[in-house]
Amino acid sequence: MKKLLPFILVLLVVGSGCKKIIEEQQEKILMNAITSGTWYIEHYRENANDITSSFTDYEFQFHKDGTLQGIRTGVDPDNGTWQASMQNASITAQFPSAIDPLRKVNGLWKITDSYMNYVEAEMKVPDGKNILHLRKK
Repeated sequence: MKKLLPFILVLLVVGSGCKKIIEEQQEKILMNAITSGTWYIEHYRENANDITSSFTDYEFQFHKDGTLQGIRTGVDPDNGTWQASMQNASITAQFPSAIDPLRKVNGLWKITDSYMNYVEAEMKVPDGKNILHLRKK
């Protein structure tokens, strides 16, 4: 047993190191998926109201440095910030000087489903919840 103890300790240290490496690689893949290409709002429901058409002209570009742009053709982009949390399965977006409809994107979104080319999320609001579906262009 005494001979096995150092081996077990090495396995524990290597195992925890491998887990961290795997998590870092997963985060890198996620970051690349988010920041490559542009995204559009495929569906937005504010409580029971479908307001998707309000976002028809918008595309979103997420940057690795945590900045975010709301882009419309022929108009200067709206600048904001974003932050993702793998642990909480959430994403936060903030467009500080935005007006409607863009300011409706502001807040903490709980991710309910996602893949490399779409994200489904919801945000609790005082009178219910908003639902957001983003799709990569």
